[in-house]
Amino acid sequence: LTAIVKGMLSSQISQRQTADSLRVANPLVTYLTQNFLPSQMSEAYSPQLQSAVMSAFPTILQAHEASKIPAIVHVAQAYDEDVAVKWVQQQLLAVNEFAGAKAKLTDFQLDELAIQIRLEYGYLNLFEFILFCARLRSGKYEDFYGSIDPMRILKSLDAFCEDRRREINRAYEEKERIAREREYEESKKNSISFEDWYLSKSEEERAKTRE
Repeated sequence: LTAIVKGMLSSQISQRQTADSLRVANPLVTYLTQNFLPSQMSEAYSPQLQSAVMSAFPTILQAHEASKIPAIVHVAQAYDEDVAVKWVQQQLLAVNEFAGAKAKLTDFQLDELAIQIRLEYGYLNLFEFILFCARLRSGKYEDFYGSIDPMRILKSLDAFCEDRRREINRAYEEKERIAREREYEESKKNSISFEDWYLSKSEEERAKTRE
């Protein structure tokens, strides 16, 4: 029975990963595959960026809108799942080493946490996840109280993603508002007053209007 259950779970995960890979190829995936080895990608987006990324991106929206930044799922598609999970692990390991808590993440916790993040939050681009780790280090979200708890990290990541959604939605609504105002101003330029419209009509049309 244990083997059957594990097989079912493995099949579901495999189907999800296959579905990801069968989607229309993202240009970022092609860009990574054709130009960089996994080691080069990992070096470019190394955990050392955590110490500078918060000043580079004061808001999550800025990290989200950074151009040509692949998402975690793109790393998995460009190389393989192990590369993506390993990259997440390295970022978490930097948090693990930085935190002042006495009880650090165990190897098992680090492995399982990285896999779960890859599967549930693979849509985050690399700068977004690095920013999350930087904010986690700065104590913006959950405190560890003497030990680094994987559940607190996931709870913090959920809060980060909620902030992300809020910022993205706010930016979208602002763009919609500006577009509506621009459309209204354009309509005003192309409109005429009732008096000018009335005077432009023939006497017969004016009579019909009066009726």
